[in-house]
Amino acid sequence: MIKKFVLTALICLAFAEIGQAQIRFGVRASGSMTNITDVHANSRSRGGFQVAALGLIPITNNDILFFQPEVNYSAQGEFDEHDRPEGREKQKIFVSNINVPLNMKLYFTDSSSEFFAIAGPYFGFNIGHKTDEMGYSTEADDNEYSGFDFGATAGIGFSLDRQFEASLRYSYGFVDQITNDALDNSNHTSILNLGVSYFFN
Repeated sequence: MIKKFVLTALICLAFAEIGQAQIRFGVRASGSMTNITDVHANSRSRGGFQVAALGLIPITNNDILFFQPEVNYSAQGEFDEHDRPEGREKQKIFVSNINVPLNMKLYFTDSSSEFFAIAGPYFGFNIGHKTDEMGYSTEADDNEYSGFDFGATAGIGFSLDRQFEASLRYSYGFVDQITNDALDNSNHTSILNLGVSYFFN
């Protein structure tokens, strides 16, 4: 709870500091390939998705450097495969997060249609998880999930008229997400994400 309060205070402070800066708002939808590193013996990535609300705040006056905070719902997690007499079976280990990326965004020039790079930290909050019951014991049955994540995102994209954008991103978490896994490793969020954004005028 304290972490959520501190994060909210920091975001409010950041918005207060920008004063009269011209803020644009937007939305983003994307597909993801996600997994939790080193947690299950036969981990397999799952296809997930993200939907986000964005802000775009100029840092300089030349239309090149921006601050882009986001709030997104992220469907992530993975599958674990099990060898059975009847063949391999996949067990869903799905996690739902609210992620808050705080990205810096750099357009390569001030052109209206241009490539850009994006990078920054993110904060994640687990709002639920689902593990399939397989009818037999698995190492995922007793997983204990962290309620908090913190990591970094980096990506590249292209903007059309500074309104429609497509971007490819990779996010990696630094916080152990499953504290009692059978392999006794440190387990991290890993998300490869391809999405499209739209900014309102």
